Amino acid sequence: MDRLSPLAWARRGPARAVAAVAILLVSGCDDEAPAAKSGGSRVDAVVAKAPKVDLAGFCDVLAEPQAAKTMVFPELAGPVPVRSQGWRWINVWATWCRPCVDEMPMLDGLRPRFTADHLPLELEFVSVDAGAAEVDEFMASHPNTPASHRIKDAATLPQWLGELGLDASSALPIHLFVDGDQKVRCVRMGAVDLSHYETVRGMVRAG
Repeated sequence: MDRLSPLAWARRGPARAVAAVAILLVSGCDDEAPAAKSGGSRVDAVVAKAPKVDLAGFCDVLAEPQAAKTMVFPELAGPVPVRSQGWRWINVWATWCRPCVDEMPMLDGLRPRFTADHLPLELEFVSVDAGAAEVDEFMASHPNTPASHRIKDAATLPQWLGELGLDASSALPIHLFVDGDQKVRCVRMGAVDLSHYETVRGMVRAG
């Protein structure tokens, strides 16, 4: 015998209509979210499904706002970047650093996602090459490379790294995450990939 829907069954008689209503009510309860059944809210359910942000595993230097150092650039070859009202993701790179060069197109491609996710986040690049000639030559052969600042004297890099809480011999690339109060909240040594975007997004949203 074919199974009928509750409404089709109800058309066969008044008594069956009452039963059909009962079936509809019971089946409607099954649509409740698990959080509602257990007494929680739908907001709780959404929060429970939110991606976990492993900042301790992502950052080599991690600081709370009260203890974070103020962002200070070493002397640059050009103007100091204008302060942002939001967060800044500063990528420290060099033309001779293969991991740096490999990740730059991916990083630059994240900018539309910042906008789509309404993240108050800007991306900046700072080269630590010894001179302008190296950077200019690289830019000429890689025309899609994003604009970059450059430290004036590469010899100042070890001291700057020490001020950021890293060893003077730390390897590139290095990623700095600076909040809207110009505090260095996270310093990461080493390349990143697309899987790290959720961590960055969570960090910025948490403030």
